[in-house]
Amino acid sequence: MTTTYKFGGGSAGPAFGALAAGDYQFSVASCDEPYQKDNGNFVLRVRLAIQPGGETVFDQPWSGETRDGERRDGIGDFLLAVNRAPANAAEVDWRKVAGARGKCRLKVEVAQAGALAGQEVNKVHYYHKPKELKPDLPTPLAKMKQEAEQEPTDIPF
Repeated sequence: MTTTYKFGGGSAGPAFGALAAGDYQFSVASCDEPYQKDNGNFVLRVRLAIQPGGETVFDQPWSGETRDGERRDGIGDFLLAVNRAPANAAEVDWRKVAGARGKCRLKVEVAQAGALAGQEVNKVHYYHKPKELKPDLPTPLAKMKQEAEQEPTDIPF
């Protein structure tokens, strides 16, 4: 008896739609060099792969002045979050940004334009900056070693 394949409708594909709002780990899938807009602000196009599923979220952090004249550095916040910030006033090696990892807070918005207009999409609300370790504070292990090396002062004789 010969059997042949008969179309059964295909498998259920991955679910599409926005992820729930919250904190997510990500890796930088792609990152262009920033470009300057007519108003003088710099914009950075970034594509993030949200972990663990690899969902794509696009972001465009910017740096410059707000309408109220306040200074804002969203590109700097992004670079700090992925540990690719150079020394102050130094140029960034943009080739090293792709593949970097970080953590961000996603929010859900309704797209206003484009192919996804009217649908819920994820937007980066902000990037988490890693905690800075203060070199003057000893680690618990270093503190134990320091205490062990000290002469005891409470000897009972």
